[in-house]
Amino acid sequence: MILTSEQAELYYKLHWALLAHTSRRLNIIPAVATIDDILALSTPEKKLEIREALYKNPDVMVSFIAENPDGFSPDELAIVASWRHRISGEFYIIRYLKRYTVFLSAAKPERLYGVQSLRDPIEDIFAGRPLPVYVQAVLLPFEDKIIYDGLLSTCSVRFGGGIRSSLKETYNRIKRRKGIVERLVGSDGELQVWTSLDRRAPRKPSPDWKPVVDEIVAQAEKIRRTDTLAQGAAVSLLRAAARVSQTTLRLPNATESHLKQLGSVRRALTRLENILRDDLAEM
Repeated sequence: MILTSEQAELYYKLHWALLAHTSRRLNIIPAVATIDDILALSTPEKKLEIREALYKNPDVMVSFIAENPDGFSPDELAIVASWRHRISGEFYIIRYLKRYTVFLSAAKPERLYGVQSLRDPIEDIFAGRPLPVYVQAVLLPFEDKIIYDGLLSTCSVRFGGGIRSSLKETYNRIKRRKGIVERLVGSDGELQVWTSLDRRAPRKPSPDWKPVVDEIVAQAEKIRRTDTLAQGAAVSLLRAAARVSQTTLRLPNATESHLKQLGSVRRALTRLENILRDDLAEM
């Protein structure tokens, strides 16, 4: 969840040098022109001001890489160059996992990002504050990881139970269907999104269950006479569920049809439940 001390030192060295170059080139703060000047800034607001100017003026990063005023190696400059693939905006810090902290983008399309801490765990920064935490942040590729740039803007927003529940559902849905973005660039520094789903071992092809389910549907259709209302309702439920299974196997992408068929399952289940409750009440 935390960069190694060597990685953190490298990141800050590059980041501070880039901010200093930005201040010099754009004359953001006349007294700030070196890394030592950046370190001497007393408030994070000044660093935020320089950072915003940097990202509003992409030519500044280009000139930093071309001029290389601090004598960085080609590999170090490649890291800076990869920052053009940054993700800026508003996020919900929604989970603290062992591998990273999960940021949920507040803007559309919603995505989950696995973000590494720099020197202090993000969880410690927000100690005592319940999740989710609403932040403005810049996420950067760093080698084979995603980090935040060390500057987080927060506001003291308390979320009600309804919003927390909705965000939890969003988190579970995206994690299941799209995975958590764990990498933004490839080894060449170009855009290459890598998610938690990519770490999964390839699944073995499942057996062809269509003939089995077809037989279940065929046999269920033959059951028409039962001794009790509950048995009849249970068989109706079996037929409805078997038809849904048959459709999902034969037409896996027909989601609209699957949802329509679920209506039959719900009605059959409700009818069976009502009959069983009535039987229980008469005992």
